[in-house]
Amino acid sequence: MVSRRRLLMLVAAATACLHAPAYAQAIVQIGPDSPERKVILDAVRASVERLLGIKVVFVVDCMSIFGDWAFASLHPRDEAGRRIDYRRTRIAKDFDPEQDSDLVGALLRRKGAAWSVVEEALLPTDVYWEEWETKYKLPRALFLNE
Repeated sequence: MVSRRRLLMLVAAATACLHAPAYAQAIVQIGPDSPERKVILDAVRASVERLLGIKVVFVVDCMSIFGDWAFASLHPRDEAGRRIDYRRTRIAKDFDPEQDSDLVGALLRRKGAAWSVVEEALLPTDVYWEEWETKYKLPRALFLNE
């Protein structure tokens, strides 16, 4: 038989777990063999190809999942795997080789089995994901390759 005090302690512990921050969820690094990898890359690829007007492949810097959120830091390459000459893309007039990076950052959200791009940073020049961290109340560790 459970004492009243013990029962109250169990209820208090359960209530605390219900109000624990979302950060208690695990952040999972997506490896090359993960089934999520291709789905996430395809979602980001569709968006980047639309912006650039060319076919791309990605060199993955890091990819991670936190619940129904995913973050990808990628280096776009042309179909042959070479660095892209952005002066020959749809963003040519806005491209500054002295300032712009060779990076695409994407924040995605899962709905059912599908991933969709929520935010994207094409060739960012600063720490673009800090805004996403705050705006969506996501843990910083999601964006760091640790």
